[in-house]
Amino acid sequence: MTTIADNELQTELQEMYMQATHWLQDISFLETETQFFRNIILRYPPADPVVSRAAEFSTKITEQENRLSELKFKIPVFLSFLEPFIGDNSQVMDLGFLNRYNLLQNELTALFNIIRDTKNELFHYTESIMSPADSQWA
Repeated sequence: MTTIADNELQTELQEMYMQATHWLQDISFLETETQFFRNIILRYPPADPVVSRAAEFSTKITEQENRLSELKFKIPVFLSFLEPFIGDNSQVMDLGFLNRYNLLQNELTALFNIIRDTKNELFHYTESIMSPADSQWA
């Protein structure tokens, strides 16, 4: 017999599964962002090479791309772990289940924040090295 609690659990598990699949889309978006960052570095070199922070940004972006690659691997592993629980109330869950989900979610959230900070820093840097005459919008 299926109880209301079982139905609620299944709904929660399905939502968790859908959330994890959306994370893969987020990863794809972030990969596009990091490529955009690289293009900015190449497109807007400073007039004075001494003030260039291209190497610093390149290192940050590479680290972020590596973390994205790790998450791109971890998410499908988590989805495979989650699949047996969906539709099968006989599967035994423990706190490790939620811990895996929370760790993955926290890792993705932290990476989003780091990439957002890099974007802001890169944009401020780019604005500081561009003269108003260089801008096509001036």
